[in-house]
Formats: sequence, C-alpha cells, structure tokens
Amino acid sequence: MSVCRNEILRYLQQEAGRPLKIRELAKALRVPAQEYRSFRRTVRDLEREGAIVRLRNNRYGPPEALNLAVGRLSVNPDGFGFIALETGGADLFVGAAGLGAALHGDRVVVRVTRRGTARHQPEGEIIRILERALKSAVGTYRSDGRFAFVEPDDPRLSRDVTIAPEDAGGAQEGQKVVARIDAWPTGRLNPEGRVVEILGYPDDPGIDILSIIKEYGLPLDFPDHVQATAEALPEGIPEAERDRRMDLRHLPCVTIDPEGARDYDDAVSLESLEDGVCRLGVHISDVSFYVQEGTALDHEALIRGTSVYLPDRVIPMLPEALSNGLCSLRPGQDRLAISVLMRLSPDGDLLDHTVSESVICSRARLAYGEVQNLLEGKRQGVSPGAIRHSDMLNQMESLRQRLTERRLNRGAIDLDIPEAVVILDDDGVPTDIQRRKRLNSHRLIEECMLLANQVVADRMAQQGVPILYRVHDRPDRAKLTEFARVAAAFGHRFPKIDRIGPLDIQTFLNTLRGTREGNVLNERLLRSMKKAVYTPQNIGHFGLACDSYTHFTSPIRRYPDLLTHRLLREAASGRMSKERRAQLQERLPSVGDLATQREIIAQKAEWDAIKLKQIHFLEGRLGERFEATVIGVRPIGFFVELDEYPIEGLVRVSSIEDDYYLYHKAIDALIGERTGKTFRLGDAVVVDLVKADRSTRRIDFLLVNDKGTGREDKRRNRRSERRRRRKP
Repeated sequence: MSVCRNEILRYLQQEAGRPLKIRELAKALRVPAQEYRSFRRTVRDLEREGAIVRLRNNRYGPPEALNLAVGRLSVNPDGFGFIALETGGADLFVGAAGLGAALHGDRVVVRVTRRGTARHQPEGEIIRILERALKSAVGTYRSDGRFAFVEPDDPRLSRDVTIAPEDAGGAQEGQKVVARIDAWPTGRLNPEGRVVEILGYPDDPGIDILSIIKEYGLPLDFPDHVQATAEALPEGIPEAERDRRMDLRHLPCVTIDPEGARDYDDAVSLESLEDGVCRLGVHISDVSFYVQEGTALDHEALIRGTSVYLPDRVIPMLPEALSNGLCSLRPGQDRLAISVLMRLSPDGDLLDHTVSESVICSRARLAYGEVQNLLEGKRQGVSPGAIRHSDMLNQMESLRQRLTERRLNRGAIDLDIPEAVVILDDDGVPTDIQRRKRLNSHRLIEECMLLANQVVADRMAQQGVPILYRVHDRPDRAKLTEFARVAAAFGHRFPKIDRIGPLDIQTFLNTLRGTREGNVLNERLLRSMKKAVYTPQNIGHFGLACDSYTHFTSPIRRYPDLLTHRLLREAASGRMSKERRAQLQERLPSVGDLATQREIIAQKAEWDAIKLKQIHFLEGRLGERFEATVIGVRPIGFFVELDEYPIEGLVRVSSIEDDYYLYHKAIDALIGERTGKTFRLGDAVVVDLVKADRSTRRIDFLLVNDKGTGREDKRRNRRSERRRRRKP
C-alpha cells in the first residue's frame, strides 16, 4: 500500500522526534521496496513545496521543529524585508544582510533568529529560495556597447537582468523594455534574460502606465477568436427567451454610476406596498446568458478574473461588444437580467424575496453626484430623469438609512477610508489628486448590493448548491494584539482579543470619530484584518457580520459574479444534477484561488499606477511646503500623508538634524535621545518636498517643524502656562 503525503507529514511532525534520511523514513513507514522510488519523489516534492526541509546531512524534518519557517518575502526599497508566514502570525523582519539572493515576492525558507516579544518584532534570515516570483522584468535598457542589462522599474527588485548583445532585440539605451528571465545563476550573480518587447522611451505619453501593465502581466488586447465570438453575438433578445422570463419592464428601474461610466450592470427599483412595506428590486445584467461555460469568452474571462481600473484606462474582463453593448443596462433598451425582489418591513426587516430571470428596461441613467444633490434638496446639476424619480430615490435613501443602521447594529465593520482619485489631462498628465468623497448616493447603491449579495448567498447555501462564497476570516490574533498595543499608546482601549467580534470592533471605531489619529488607526486596523477571498467553503464574512455572502452584482467586471449567475440559473431550472454538484465541488477551489489571485494583482497594479501618477504630479513642485500627518513610523523614518492631497511620502530619520532619533516599537514612535521629541502616528508636521522620482518610485520629504509632540515641548508649554497664571 502506497504512503501518501499526509502520512509522511504526520510522522515527521508527531512521531519521528528527529530529522530522518529518506531511507530511515521509508523504513519507519514500511514502504515496500517496489514503491521506494515513488516515495522518494513524494518526499522531494514536499521539500520543494516547503512542507518539509532538507538539512545539510540529507535529513528531513518539519520547518517548525527545526526553528525554520516558510513564507513569502516582501522587500522594502531601502533593502530590508518582511516574511508573511504561511502558518500565519506576525511577519518576520529580515535585515539586508539576511536576504541573501532572495528578491521581492520569492517564496523562501527562513531561519528564525529572534522570537517576537511585546517590544520587538520576530526576526530571521533566509536560508533557501523555494520559488522565484520573478519570471520577467519591466525596466530601462542600459548598454555601453559591450555589456547590457535591464534595470527593473520596481525598486524592490535589487538585481539587474543581464542581457547578452544578441538578445537585446534592437533595444536602445534608455528605452523601457520587457525582459524575460531565462536563468538564475547561483549565489549573488544577476539573473540572465532577453528583451522580448520594447515599450518606448520613459517620457512618451502613456508609457508609465503601460510599464505597470506589463510588470503585472495584465492582458491588453483580446485574442482575435475571443473578439470575433463577442462581435458575432446577435443583437436583440430572442423571442423565446423573452417569453419564458418574468417581465419586469413596468418597474421604475434606474442605474446609478460614476460620471463617465460606460458599462452599467446593476439597476435598482422601489415600490411602495401596503402598511409601509416596500419591495426593493436589484436587477443585475444577465451576462451568463451570453457567456456560456466552456466557450472562448468564458475561458478569457476566467483568466482575466476581473476588470482593472487604472488612472488613464480600463482593462476590461469582457470585450466591449458585451460590456458596453449587449450586457449594459442602457436606458430605454430591453435587457436580460437576474432580479432579486425583496419585500422589506418599515423597519428594514427582510420579509421574503424572489430571485428570477427577467427582462427589464432602465428608465434613466443617473450619476452619483446628481442623485446626491437631489437627496440634499438641490436642483442644480440634476437631470430631468433624476427629477422624475425623485420620490423613489428619497424613499430609497430612507430605506438605506434603516438598512445601514441594522447592519452596523449587528456588528458590520465600516472602515471609511477615502480613496485617491487622479485627474488627468488629454496627454495623461496628472493635473490634480483628490480624495474620493463617499456620498450618501454611494451608500445607497452599496447597501442595495450588499443586501442582494447576502440574499443570494443565503439562498444557495440553503439549497446546498456549490458556489464561490466571498469569505472573510477572523483577524489574526498576533496582528490584533499589535494593533491593540498601538491603539493603547494613543489612549484608546481595544476590546479583549480572546472573544472579540465584529460588533466590538465597530464600537471601538466609533470612539475614534473626530480624533486626529482616527483615520490613521482606521488604516492600521484595516491592515490587521485578513483579506476577503473566494472559496466554496462557507465560513462567513467577519467584516460584514453575516453567515453567508457572495459576489453576484458585478458580472461584467468580476468572474465570481458571472459564475454565481450561471449556477443560480442552473439551480432554478432544475439542471443541477449530482454529477454536476460533484464536478463543481472539485473545480471551485481552484477557480476561487485564481479569482483571488487576479483580484490581488489588479489591486496592486491599480495602487502602483496611482503612486506613479502621484509622483508625476509632484515632480514640478520640489521645494514646496505642505502640512501633513504622520501615518506610519519605522526605524528608517516616518511616513506622512499630505493634508491637501492623498499622497504619501517618507521623512528619513537621517534627514532630521536636531537630534539622534531611535525607534521605540512599544509606542510605535521615534524619540530623540537628547530632546525627547517624539514623532508618532497622527502627529501634525510641516514638510518640504525634496524628492519625487518616478524611476525609483520614491517621494521624500524634509521636516520643517512639528507642532509640539515632544516631552521638552510639553514641559515648556506647562512653564508658560504657569507664568501666565501668575500674572495679575
């Protein structure tokens, strides 16, 4: 009988008591001689994965028993790094000397050299690279005629890519290129590769964002056969399909989206019934009717996973013939939809619901800004369509307030962190950076979509239909403990972590409202929470405080929503056989993992693109003075966000000349040795811009002054106050 992976792991973790050679392990597990070669491959596969570790004497053991750990490396541009452990817990700090040949994103084995304490973060050094993250690099081509290399754009990648003259592909000095990595020499030698694409010169319009797109491997154009499939779809709704669906064209459906949006996949309606009861309709474009499982369109959507929103463009999940055509809920045009109709009591209780394949017709296309004006009683900038539906929109806002109150009362966490919005001119040059205002009109649509997603998830869970849930696990204890320590330094008492729930966290957040450090602690708490992911295992959604949640409301731009539509339609039609359920249970985990990965990549690309435009915006403003707030403290200095713009940068401790400053982890602060002057989260400072460099993606500031944060300043203030009181 063959020995499985789990048996090998269990024996090494629980019974072996010491590292073993492969033959010793095979003997202990009674592996037959004819299966020894297969057994040895399994052991080595486990080693490559990092599940077990091979020592220098060819003995194997579990990492945790050998003072080792496995995780993913994140490198800071200043040369140090952090390891996010696969087993969870606090990240390990790795100094520059402990990085070895590892690069940002690599999966590594690290030796723990210092255990974490209340005052110090755990530390380690990398001893082995299990998996290289870098398959290609986007950067600047450099050549002196004899030697050539590509200097990566990402400042976290500390190695240039060596390029042989015959592999330059015609690239010229200073051009932005894509280099494929062909070889990883041992030791500290640079990787070797070849130029596979020339993007252009750095100052050419659009090259900055194009470099980000290539860096993250985002697909720009649709393959010809995918594009042809989308364009071949017939216009109009087949008569047979129209006849078999619920006809909801009589409902007052409207879409509410950002100004300038091009695809509209959700509409809402509200009807008043008897005794104060209302019927809320959430109508979502039925993309699954057009994108059939297993087709070229489906495969491409699965690979892309999500639409990506960059400052100067959108990289869509579906071709424009669908996203801006057949599936877009344009006003005055009949469209296929899946409608969730929910009867709600005057207090916002869900009384019952129906989910139906439908035909709808949007009455108006509205923008958030005009709806907000309407809700505030203004008529300026409000379209006739919004005015015609003013009664319904005001009733919706009243319902929204009740739904929000109920959701927060049950413990849903509302982290209101403003996003950065980049304003560009026709050449892609940033002219302004603004904080996106979260309006009640935004909240109105959010609340409708949250409720519809929850209703669909509950329905599918009760029917036992396999789907991808959007789950959010409980926060990691170590990270919450770290956050509680930081909050305590500001005089805010965080709830007991042993029995903490989402309601406790929301109650705590309410105590931060109106404080200067409130936004900073909100952001810090968000980083302490786990990321929501897609999985068929329904463990609930901690942040929303609900037992079941899925994504259903954005099938044009998210693959999990498209999949939910498909499975919802299958279940409703009675086509969900036992064989189909078994197939889904086997396939959904990998689909969920891929969707989560594509979402993470999209988020990182969006953040990096915004950062690049922020730097571009500041490039011509060197020497300007800004008021700012400290949002992060590290041994190398403190990070600030400008009060005028949502832009972050670093004040390096080496640039502060009035004292030597040491980092105190216990209170997350830099404290001057002589003056006692303290820089900590939430402090107000004044800074000068000294560096805004797109090539290194760095923004640096120089401290001008602070506003009395040190012990010496406080003593001086107290003495002045006493003198003032003594005066007649």
